[in-house]
Order: sequence, then C-alpha cells, then structure tokens
Amino acid sequence: MFPHFQKISFSTIIPLLLVLFIISFAILTPVLSTVIFGAILAYYIRFISKKIQPYVKYESLSISLGIIILAIPLLVLFYFTFGEFLTIGGYIVEGIPRSSPDLTNSSRIGTTLRNLSPLNGASEEVLDIIQSGIIQFISFLYGQTISILSSIPALAAQIFILLFSTFYFARDGHKVIKFIKDMVPVGDREFYKKLVKSAEDVLKSIIAGNVIPAVILGILSGIIYYLLGYPYVILLAIVSGVAMFIPIIGPWIVYGLIGIVSILLGNTFQGVMVIALGWIIQTSTDFYIRPKISVKYSEVHPLVFLLGFIYGAVTMGLPGLFIGPLILGITYGALKVYRDERVKDKNNS
Repeated sequence: MFPHFQKISFSTIIPLLLVLFIISFAILTPVLSTVIFGAILAYYIRFISKKIQPYVKYESLSISLGIIILAIPLLVLFYFTFGEFLTIGGYIVEGIPRSSPDLTNSSRIGTTLRNLSPLNGASEEVLDIIQSGIIQFISFLYGQTISILSSIPALAAQIFILLFSTFYFARDGHKVIKFIKDMVPVGDREFYKKLVKSAEDVLKSIIAGNVIPAVILGILSGIIYYLLGYPYVILLAIVSGVAMFIPIIGPWIVYGLIGIVSILLGNTFQGVMVIALGWIIQTSTDFYIRPKISVKYSEVHPLVFLLGFIYGAVTMGLPGLFIGPLILGITYGALKVYRDERVKDKNNS
C-alpha cells in the first residue's frame, strides 16, 4: 500500500508519533483515569459475557447483559440503602412542625430535637451541641448541593465515557491486544506474553482485594452494630462497607460519627466500643485481609498492593483503587519477568 514507506527515515517517524502521542495524551488527560477504569471493568464484563455468549445470539447483547449483571449488586445496595434512608427521613419529618418554613431556624430545630423520642433523656448542653451541628450541617449540605448541581454535566459526561469505554473495550479489547501485539518485535513477544499473564493475575486480585474486604468489613460491622444495640443495622453495615472505597478516610468516618453521637447522648460505653472495634476491623481488613486475599491471585508482593490501593485512591480517587494496584502490579511483574530472563540467561551461559 505504501511502497516508499521503508525509505522513510525512522528519525522522522518516531518524533512524529511521539508528538502525536503527547498531544493525544494532553487531550485525554481529564478523562484518562475514567477510560482506564472502563478498560479494567471491561475485563470482568468480558469474563461474564463469555459465560452468557452460548445462550445469546449477538455479542453486543451478551456484553450489555454482562454490564447489567455487574451492576445488579450496586442496585441491590441502593435499594436497601434508599429504603432505610426513606424510613429515617419519614421519622424526622414527622417531628418537624408543619408550620415551619425555615429549616435553619434555630428555635424550630431545637423544638424538633426535643420532640424526637431518642433524645428525650439528653441534657440541654448535648441538645445545644446537636442543634449547632445540625445548623452547620444544613448549611454545608446547601453548599454541597449547589456544587453537585453545578457539576452534574461533568459527572454525566464521566459516566457516559465510562459506560461507552467499558462497552467498547469489552467488545473490541481483543483487537486492541492484537494491534499492540503486531507492533511488538518478534523477539520480545515472549516477554510481553508473560507480562500480559501477570496483568491478568493482578486484575483478578484487584477485584478480590477491593470487593471481598468491603463485604467482610460490612458484615463484621453489622454484627458489631447489632450486638451494641444500634438501630438501622443493615443501613449502617452497607454504609460502612461502601466507605471502604472512600480514599484515605474509609469507614472511619462512619465509626467516628456513630461513636461521637453515642457519647454525646450519654452512651459512653457504646460509643467507645464502636470506635475501638471499628478501628480493629478496619485495620485488620486494610493491612492484613486485603493484601492477603490479593496475593492469593497473584505473585505480587502484598506491600505493592497495599501501596497501590492507598496511594492510587489518593491520586485518582475511586478509579485509583483499581488503577493504582494494576499499574504497580504490572511494573512489579515486568521487573520480575526481566529478572527471571536475566537469571535464566546467566544459568544457560
């Protein structure tokens, strides 16, 4: 097709490709983490769609069903969580006077608090603290609501990109791999074959290192909440498990808030116990269970996964929980494969 292509100097081709790559990278930077996250999700969806493929005529349909199946656990969590929030919201609304047009009116809030049965035994000092906190919280929610509403177009675009990148990577991912394979020199293909195998192991360990620890933490938290006599155990357990995906803070925000409120209401033992037991559960899950489970699916050292989970989330948010361990895991795998080849060459010589 291009008879004179071989006559073109690579000193011209490589700089051109490099410039185009840099420009493309600059254009995609705002959504790069979303696209990579979509590629990671596509790996799991493709696995599900292959199981469905024998029963479905079209590949696109099996991939769409795979996305729905992967989303079912999230929808179930949303159903239970939303139902509990509606119950709590209805309980609070019943205590608010119908004639009150201003929710930030301190006297109205004070009256409402005193009408709530859980706070009947609380002292005036505790009620004043809770009242002040509610006013600040309402003001904070108002500001956050305005911020969220203003960011809806950007969020919608991110979700749109995530869905489509996930779908197309799941459908055409093998073409991307073939394209890259065709560009790799024949002599280096064995190295990259082992590297791809290492990446697949890391991807398996990532889902195990994120989802399974969150489920374990949610179940253990639910048991603690039940034993300590807290209401809305299912809601608190779900929120605690989901909080595992919040960068840096994690479930601490749940245990801390519940513990502080319990102490302010006079339930000191209950509050101290939920904070102490929560710390034990989270520490055990983050620093022992998560790396231990991840290593079962890959030969990557637990410290690599731990750093990837923590600092990936710090730098990239929620997608970083998946991208961080993947990048560090592939890097570790590449170094390991290279070292093994060097050792093998030395032994043969």
